[in-house]
Amino acid sequence: MIRINLIPYRAAKRQQQIMQHLFIFGGVILIAALLSLAAYSAASMQLYDLKDETVKLQQQNAELKKKIGKIQNLDNLRANVQRKLDIIDRLQEGRFRSLKTLNEIAQVIPDNVWIKSVKDSGDKIELTGLGESNKAVANFMRKLDSSPLFTDIQLLVISRVLVDGLPVRSFSLNVNRADENTERNSENSAVSKRGGV
Repeated sequence: MIRINLIPYRAAKRQQQIMQHLFIFGGVILIAALLSLAAYSAASMQLYDLKDETVKLQQQNAELKKKIGKIQNLDNLRANVQRKLDIIDRLQEGRFRSLKTLNEIAQVIPDNVWIKSVKDSGDKIELTGLGESNKAVANFMRKLDSSPLFTDIQLLVISRVLVDGLPVRSFSLNVNRADENTERNSENSAVSKRGGV
């Protein structure tokens, strides 16, 4: 009978199977390592992109803060310019108001009354002057009272004085300015009366 020794064949086959299993295991480990490396590199790229985007956003934020600061500065400048324009408007209005006041006094003053001084303190005007008689001063007061620019005419003092040997009356008056709206309404009504006539 022939006997065949199969032990070396089985051992070789077992070694071959072990090598296949080791090869497969090594391949799985290699594939897992490659996948891990790919995932790590993808995560690293995303992190790098996010850091780059964060830096860009910080730069944009800094630029926007500068622009916001400039805009706030422009708002402050605009408010400052508007305040100065309002002051100029008030000064212009006051200048024209004084001119209007003096023009109105010149229009209503009679020939026999002379103004020595005009003190303008905003809403109140103090007039001092000379009149030919009490009647001339009273006439001047009536004309002032009929003017739309003035109200509350008050005679402070009237006295008899001599000027170049002639007797005249020295007087002092307080006159209040009329309200702006009253002035405008009376001017408009005067214009409409002129147009209607």
